[in-house]
Amino acid sequence: MNRDELGRAIKAACANLDEPRVIVLGSQSILGSFDITALPPAAFLSREVDILPLSGITDPPAVEDKLLLLDARLGEGSPFHMSFGFYVEGIHKDVVVLPRHWEHRLVHFIVDDDTSTLYGRTGLCLDPVDLCVSKTIAGREKDYEFVAALVAEQLVRAADIRARIDSGIEWPPTYTENKDLCLDRARNWLSSLADPTATSAKEDPASNAPASVAADIATALLGHPRSVEQMLNSKNRGENPSTSAAPPDTGPTREAGPDLSQ
Repeated sequence: MNRDELGRAIKAACANLDEPRVIVLGSQSILGSFDITALPPAAFLSREVDILPLSGITDPPAVEDKLLLLDARLGEGSPFHMSFGFYVEGIHKDVVVLPRHWEHRLVHFIVDDDTSTLYGRTGLCLDPVDLCVSKTIAGREKDYEFVAALVAEQLVRAADIRARIDSGIEWPPTYTENKDLCLDRARNWLSSLADPTATSAKEDPASNAPASVAADIATALLGHPRSVEQMLNSKNRGENPSTSAAPPDTGPTREAGPDLSQ
């Protein structure tokens, strides 16, 4: 996925929800901070955009119907998906583990909108370190690969992810696993990632060439905990109705961070 596609997803979600802003929670929120030219391939391979309506924060009782609407009109298998090759999944806040005060570090991803030239449509994307905290705690192999790739490209630092975890986690009310054990696993994995003996290039005496870092990272991926989806009591939602294609985007711009408490 690229930034133009993220912009189209944000615009379509805002139009269908009749809201000017949505929150982008999944891996594609990294595109709010970096173009794909600066990212490793592992960071933008997903064709799914996880979106929470802003009203899911300001008016939680109303959010379930809006999530169903997103899944039906823009979700997997929808006409939108068939037309553009990517889709939107409505995500409830209660299935995401994030560090405290994440809402104060969101990144504005503004998309030009012909019907609202003054304000446009805005995707509020996770700060890259906050996103890596969420991925590290989720602990699936693809999450570790995502974080390891960003660290290898020096787009985030393992030490910063660890510090953000240590500053406190906002646990969803439905989270039932042992939190201390989960944090220990995340910290241990980050320590192995940050250890120079595990992550710096080594010289292969037989070939006199640098050895790949991938083998070291792969070792750290073994034995990861259950995914966060298995730990949370979430349910699948439906899909189907159609939406018309949005006009081509003129190109999103980026600003730094809103404060949802205001």
